[in-house]
Order: sequence, then structure tokens, then C-alpha cells
Amino acid sequence: MIEQKDNDLVAIETVPKDDTDGAMQLSDIFYTSKKKDHVFKVKLNSRGFILQRETVNGSKEQLINISDIVGGRCGLQKSKRSSKCSCSSLSSTQPITSSTEVNLSAEGDVSAFLYVFAYILKKNIRSTLRRARTVLTLRFRSFDTFEENIREADRWYKALKFHKKQSIQNTVLLSENGRLLFLLNPKSGSGKAREHFNRYVVPILNEAEIPYDLYITKNSKYAVDFVRMRNISQWCGIVAVGGDGLLHEIINGLLQRSDWNSLFQHISIGVIPCGSGNGLARSIANRYKEPYEPKPILSAALTVISGKTSPMDIVQIELKNKIMYSFLSVGWGLISDIDIESERLRSLGYQRFTIWTLHRLVRLRTYRGKVAYQMKYNKNDELCSMEEQKAKQNNTSFNAFLNNTDSKNFQPFECNGDNEFDDVISLETTGNQSFRSRCGSWLSAGSRKSTYYSISESIYRSVASDSDYEQNKMNPISGSEQYYGPTISGPHLNDPIPDNWEVEEGEFIMVHAVYQSHLSSDCYFSPYSKLNDGTIYLVIIRNGISRSQLLNFLMNMSSGTHLPVKNNEFIHVVAVTAFRLEPSGGIITVDGELVELGSLQGQIIPGLSKIMVPK
Repeated sequence: MIEQKDNDLVAIETVPKDDTDGAMQLSDIFYTSKKKDHVFKVKLNSRGFILQRETVNGSKEQLINISDIVGGRCGLQKSKRSSKCSCSSLSSTQPITSSTEVNLSAEGDVSAFLYVFAYILKKNIRSTLRRARTVLTLRFRSFDTFEENIREADRWYKALKFHKKQSIQNTVLLSENGRLLFLLNPKSGSGKAREHFNRYVVPILNEAEIPYDLYITKNSKYAVDFVRMRNISQWCGIVAVGGDGLLHEIINGLLQRSDWNSLFQHISIGVIPCGSGNGLARSIANRYKEPYEPKPILSAALTVISGKTSPMDIVQIELKNKIMYSFLSVGWGLISDIDIESERLRSLGYQRFTIWTLHRLVRLRTYRGKVAYQMKYNKNDELCSMEEQKAKQNNTSFNAFLNNTDSKNFQPFECNGDNEFDDVISLETTGNQSFRSRCGSWLSAGSRKSTYYSISESIYRSVASDSDYEQNKMNPISGSEQYYGPTISGPHLNDPIPDNWEVEEGEFIMVHAVYQSHLSSDCYFSPYSKLNDGTIYLVIIRNGISRSQLLNFLMNMSSGTHLPVKNNEFIHVVAVTAFRLEPSGGIITVDGELVELGSLQGQIIPGLSKIMVPK
């Protein structure tokens, strides 16, 4: 007789496995102690976990997709005292063969447990989607001893690892050096990057058993020097924990190396949005229809562990005395003024932009200058209108994705509490995770030290220290910055403007060159931009536009409806591959960072880098 305990699924009978996937496809019969008569057949195969229950109306099935599962743990039952904490982590001396956790259990209980961690798309009462942390608990008690039961649980765990590995094959996380590097800016945004990383990102890395190292930036150029001089080949990916400015430093540091080309072949770049703007993180989520709000850090952390990458365009920026590289935008005029001048209100977080926008509208500025550009299309080519672009974007919806299952019997998870399988799948929020890492195990988020830290919760622990800086450095550069990067065809900044370029001259409110869909988390500035379409969208607003028109433009940027379907007298949008800007005053920003005022030229380099994206 099997004793009913907690709200777990308990194995009561072993079912012969299907030989389609060999030993890696498993099946067993479980019951739930919450509802005595509920018996389930649970299958594990390449698609994930399938929960099947026979009812008077036929068979009902639920799929926990393998792509939504981040990892698992097997071990003893959670004790009541530790029910709100994660199970003990592996020590550095334990062999990493399977994820075995040891906790206090009821005396005499020989049960073994498998905990499966997944982040599943769920609808809330407003029919919007979000990622919800789900824990599937499987209890094994078919054998008389704990050793035999834990062996069975471990067999399921290894099968899960096998199918998970197959689902992410040929990704960066399966490379020989599948270890991630995190660079964290403790002053980005509202200054809570360390706290957010420890609270939201570390638990997911631990659940996924992703090895990683974390470095804290010490100054505004720390990330540039770090990636420029370190032995980067020991990592498969670099993740910026901060804002777009930190990512800008990482990309430019990589392109100051003579071995940039080989690095870009195997190093992928990711971002955990902890800054004020977070334009790239929002653009990635938008492009892949991944829920971003209300927990953008959760979405980004899941993106980082997905192992999937996409090519991303980079724009080479030529200034008077230097070369730099950009992934987001180049701005001159109104938006750049707001971005830079609102820095004095940084403590207010993103609200600083709203306040300063109103201020700049009241005291509107105009600047005289010249804008030249090489159009991507010939004049006779017809560009897609905004309406056509939006129609294309709406063709793939979240609802269509949820309904795209292999069997009509599979049902999407709902948050209404009436799901047939709610009694066997425990739903938890990331803010109060039962299995999250112990906060005390990592250096306090309030620490003022800014040296390198090896995270004790990382599965593969590092013993590196700051003394390794001299041993691992590469490409030491003295004096002025030196850039390598690809050779660009076309004119240089000091060359005459080519005859086939268009030229506009006069008084401008702003000129903004963009190559991502979002400039910030709620600024849907370029709805038609993609990560690797080889296109710069140049948005030009001329003097003469009324304040009411300009206010309407700014207010509609959050929805992407601010740009005209057809160019008008004051607002002009054009797709280009290169542009030149010759301003007479004002502020110029590159990826939101202030640069020296003067002539500037940008040219697109299609698909130069690899960016981490959702599955």
C-alpha cells in the first residue's frame, strides 16, 4: 500500500517503455495524493513530459514541452522546514554525474523524488501571456529501498538531460567550452542589477545547470578593457547584466582585438535588462514573440539559457578621430537631448525620460545641419507601408503558437485554477521560489566590492582571481584605442559625398538612425526593424512641425504608430545602408552613449555578431 503524502505524483506501476527512442523514452503510472482517484500515465520522450488521464469523456493529455523545461533535480523529499528554500547545492568535491540532492525526509520513507523545472506560457485573466515557473514533482516508491528508487528517479533525470541536450543540439551551450561570462554593471538603471541577478537569474542558471562566471564592472570602461585583454575563448558567451551601454562596451571591446573574427565565430552575446532603456532586450523579445512584461529579467534569463543565437547587424561608426561600432541607434536632436540631459534624474529610473520629454517640448530646439544617405532601394522600388509591415507582424500571434500542438488533446495551461492537471503541477512565482538559490550563498547584493566573484552556486566552480588578469590578458593596447573589425567598402568620412547618395540640408528637430525595433522597453520606434535585415531606418523630423504634432509623435512611440504611412512635409522615414551626418550643434548619441559633437558616418555590416535569442 502506498501512503499518500503532499501533492506529488507517486509511481504505482511500471509500464513497459516504448522502444521508439530506446531507453530514453520512459513511461510510468502515477497517482496524486490530492485526489485519490486521479491516476496518470506519465511519459517522457523527445517532446517533453506528457501527462495522460482517462476520464468518462475519453483521454485527456497535457504536454510540458521540452523547450519549456530548464532542468531537474532528483533526491529525497523536501522537509517542511526547507520547503521554501532550494535543496542543497553540489559541493565542489561532488562528482557531477547526475543532479542528486540530499535533504531531510520523513523517517523510514524510502521514496525518491524527481523535480522538473519549467517556465510555461500561461494566460492571465486579461488573456495576455507570461512565463510562469512550474514544478512537476514525480515520486518513485515502487521498490523497497531508497537506493533502488533513487536509481529509478536518476534514470528519468538522465533521460530528461538526454532529450534536453537533443533539443538544443548545435547550440553554443553544447560547445566544448559551454561556460557563460556575465559582466554586471552595479550602477545601471536604478542600481539594483546585483540584487536582480542574484534573485532572478542565478536560480534559473542553477536549475539549468549552466556553468558561469560573474565579474562586476568597476568603471565606465571596465567592460571594454576586460573583453579586449582577457582570454575570451574560455567562454562560449558573454552576457551584459545592465543596460544597452554595457553591451555597447562589450561589442566595442571585442572589435578592438586582432582576433575579433575568430571570436565572433564562436562567442555569442546576450543581455539581462537592468538598465534604464533596455532597447535590445525588448527588441529580441518582440522579434520572437516572447512575453517581456511584467518580468523582463525572467524572459532574458530564459533566453540566455536557451542556447540559440541569431545573426545581428552591427553598424560601423566613423567619427573624426576614431572608429566605433553600434548595435542599436545613432541619434541627433530631440531624443538624444532627452536621453543625455535626463541623466540628472537617473534615480527615478525610466520615469526620467517622461519628465524630460515634457521639459524639452516646452523648450523645443532646432539644429541646422546636413544629412546624406545611401538608400537601400532604388527610387523606383516600392517600400512596404507601415500598414503592410504591421499586418505581417500580426500574422503570428501568441494564441496561434499556443494552439500549435501535435495533438488536439493537448491543452494550454490556464491560470484560472480549473485546469485538469493543476493538482499535480505546482505553480510558483519567481519572486518566492521554493527551489531558488539561497540568498546567503552569494556575496551580498549590497557589497561595495567590485572585484571578480566566482559564484558559489555555479555548478562548475572557478578558482580564478584578479591575479589572473595579467596571465590571461591579450592585445594590450597603450595610448589611443585601436580598432580592427571588418573592412568597409564605400566612402570614408573625409571623402566627398557620392553622387548616388541623397542629401537633405536645413533646420532639423531630430535625426535618428535605428536598426532595432525598440529604443527602450516601451519605445517601439521602428516596428519594421529586424535583428539581421541589413537595414538602417533613418527617421528625419524637419523644423516647422507643430508642438501638437510632435507630442502626438512622441506619445505614439510606445505603440509603434508614430511614423507616417507615407512621408510628409515634416517627418521622413527612409531605409538606408549608409548615412552621413554633419551637425552644427546639439547632442549626438551612439547606442544611447554621448559622443563628441562633429561629423559622423555610419555603414551597416549585416550579421556580424551572434546574439542570444529565445527558442
